[in-house]
Amino acid sequence: MTTKSMLWTGGIVIVVLGFAFALSLLGTKPAAGVAIPLPPVTADDHVKGAENGRVTVVEYLDLECAACAAYYPLVKQMEEEFGDRVTFVVRYFPLQGHINGYPAALAAEAASRQGKFWEMHDLLFENQKEWGGKQSATPEVFETYAQKIGLNMEQFKTDFASESVKERVERNKTEARDLKLNGTPSFFLQGLQIASPPSPEAFRALIQAELDRTAS
Repeated sequence: MTTKSMLWTGGIVIVVLGFAFALSLLGTKPAAGVAIPLPPVTADDHVKGAENGRVTVVEYLDLECAACAAYYPLVKQMEEEFGDRVTFVVRYFPLQGHINGYPAALAAEAASRQGKFWEMHDLLFENQKEWGGKQSATPEVFETYAQKIGLNMEQFKTDFASESVKERVERNKTEARDLKLNGTPSFFLQGLQIASPPSPEAFRALIQAELDRTAS
């Protein structure tokens, strides 16, 4: 890759994250470091990285949210860099006004019943432009993704429509409302809500500082 193309690519990343950062600020968020009663990590949370990491990052997200999609590669980068020391948790918070946000959460949770939450999560974000921003729900798209990741389709359809899956998504939504969140993504570091990091360097510094603090 030439120096010119590297600068061009880097510029695009900065612009995208800057846009995502601006979008994330549209929701009402407390100042960074404000302590609020974040529910503890449970057995049915969707977790990546260290099983019992010294540091825990929790993200409340809407799978149809453009800012969440922009942060998706940044979060994956942090998972790759700190996955042996940090526990990363994803929770649902589909926002009102996103027609497909709630069905997408149901699709992800239905996929989790077959052990493929992260495959569906990644596919939804990587193809968000195909199904996001629509004026009507598009459940057939999610069925296509379910087939693509090799799910048992009969079970997927049953789980997608089940009260159990709906209750699981609703539980996270209730948590988010109790936390007085109304924007996504909303990040928590060691139980403290933080402002959405504007760059990989900023996110890395926050996580590293907490690792250093907990090591002492």
